Amino acid sequence: MTAIAWPSLTRSGPRNLDWSLVSNTVSFQSPLSGAVQTVEFPGARWKVSFLLENLVEADAALFQAFLARLRGRAGRFTLHNFARPAPRGTIAGTVLVKGAGQTGTTLAIDGCAAGATLLAGDFFAVAGELKMVVADAVADGAGEMSVTFEPPLRAAPADNAPLTLDRPTATFMLFGDEAKWTTQPGKFSTFPIDAVECWT
Repeated sequence: MTAIAWPSLTRSGPRNLDWSLVSNTVSFQSPLSGAVQTVEFPGARWKVSFLLENLVEADAALFQAFLARLRGRAGRFTLHNFARPAPRGTIAGTVLVKGAGQTGTTLAIDGCAAGATLLAGDFFAVAGELKMVVADAVADGAGEMSVTFEPPLRAAPADNAPLTLDRPTATFMLFGDEAKWTTQPGKFSTFPIDAVECWT
C-alpha cells in the first residue's frame, strides 16, 4: 500500500504535539519474591497525538479530503516530527550508509563534512525507518561518523542508502476508523489526530 504524503497546509504544524516512542516489552513478577523480569521484543514504534487547530477553509477542505482518503485504519501516511524538523547538529549534504549488513542501534555513515555533528535528540530516516539520535556524534577527518540511535533497525539498510535529515518521516496509520473534525461555519476547523507508526 502506498503511503499518502501529509498535505501541504499554510500552517506548518500543531501548536502542541504529543510524540512518544512505545517499546514492546512484557514483564513477569514472581509471586514469591516480587522480583521482576522484563523481556524486550522487536517492534518499538512511534506514536503521535495532536490537535490541528483553527484551519482556514481552504486548508480544512484539503485536510478533510486527506482524512477521507485514509479510510480510517486502512490507509497509511507519512509524517515527520513537527517540533524538530531538522537536526540541531551541523550535519548536511548527501549522507550515506557506509557498509551493508548493519543492524541494531549503531550505524556507520559517510559523506559528512569533517567535524560535522549529529546531536542527541536529532532525527533522521533511513530505508523508511525514523530514528532518534541518543548520543552526540562527530564526523572524523574522512567524513565518517558512527551514530547511536533508537529504536533499533528493523532491517539492515543497503550500502550507500541515503539518510534523510530534513523532515525525516515514518509511516503512520490512524488509531481509529473515525475521521472527525469540529467546524465553526465560515470560520475555522479543528482536527484531532491520533496515529501510530506501522509497517508491513
